[in-house]
Amino acid sequence: MKFKKFDPNDYVMVVKNGKIVRQGLGLSLFYNELTTNIMVAPSTAFDGTFAFDDLVTSDYQRVCVQGVTTYMLTDYEKAVQMLDFSYNRGVAVREKIGATMALLEKRINNIIKAIIIREVSRKDVRTIIRCADEMAKVIVDKLADDESIGKLGVSIVAVNILGINPNAETRKALEAAAREQILKEQDDAIYMRRNAAIEQERVIKENEINTEIKVAEKEREKEEKEQDMLRYIQQCQLDMKKEEQEREQAMKLNAMKSELAMTTEKQEKELELKRKAVAKRREIDNEEMLGKIELEQKNKDLTAMEAENAKIKADQEAYAVEGIVRAYNNLNVALVEAFAMTQMDPATIMARGFMSIGENAGKIGNFNITPDLLQTITQGIKTTVQQ
Repeated sequence: MKFKKFDPNDYVMVVKNGKIVRQGLGLSLFYNELTTNIMVAPSTAFDGTFAFDDLVTSDYQRVCVQGVTTYMLTDYEKAVQMLDFSYNRGVAVREKIGATMALLEKRINNIIKAIIIREVSRKDVRTIIRCADEMAKVIVDKLADDESIGKLGVSIVAVNILGINPNAETRKALEAAAREQILKEQDDAIYMRRNAAIEQERVIKENEINTEIKVAEKEREKEEKEQDMLRYIQQCQLDMKKEEQEREQAMKLNAMKSELAMTTEKQEKELELKRKAVAKRREIDNEEMLGKIELEQKNKDLTAMEAENAKIKADQEAYAVEGIVRAYNNLNVALVEAFAMTQMDPATIMARGFMSIGENAGKIGNFNITPDLLQTITQGIKTTVQQ
């Protein structure tokens, strides 16, 4: 009989006659080496690394995929059937478990490599080097659905892709292309900045031109308004002159109408007097026909009518005299004097001429008079004064 105490993280299964009679973590037991077999499996998780450098993309470029897989045993009965976890007193437990788990890691890596080969072959090198997270998710999903993983009694905890790297020549080419693209973007940025500056200058010039145009339009509107105001003032002045002329014409017309009305009224009065005189004469004639009885009365009326006619005649004579006086008032004095001079003697006429010359002496330059002529003029002046 032997005694063995296992570690707490060792899952121990005791097998007798091909059947598991006892199992659990960290068992301590007595066993008979002749009739009892013991299998010890780890209960902790393991990290396995992988690096595949013989992968070819869809554009025939070699890439290297590196990653880490975290896994652990979850179905120990399946695991002990697929892997050798038997306990042997002559071999250390940790060494045996390490060798078995290394074999399990190799099997898992082979499955992962098959998945990665399929994914890499579908994409070009530029795409594959940027999809590490996507590839890790695909690997986890594929391993979860893989039957061989289930048969091994293993659960995949996590898969992390640490890097997807092309070979050196391809990397240099990609770096050169990326560098050129970056330089091109830099040049484009410079050109865009220059174009933006040019565009800003164009906008500024357009704004200046638009401002000048608006100022010119405002000035033109101002001039038009001033011209309109000037025309309006001129039109108002013309209208005022026209109204003044119309008022003057109306005043003249009213004066002519008033004068015409006065003349017409005077003529009507004279005509009325004549009609009355004619009517009175007819009445007198009619009264003479009445007979001698009314003769005396008719004589009286006739006397009154004669008196009235005499008065009218006197008025007419006074009017005629007034007309003669008005005519004398309007008579040309020079003409009367000329007519009167026709009745004068020559000495008087000469004297009056020299008197006129004296009145206009300021307008005469030089004037010579002989003694004989002066004597004659003096006598003429005396005669004129005496008259």
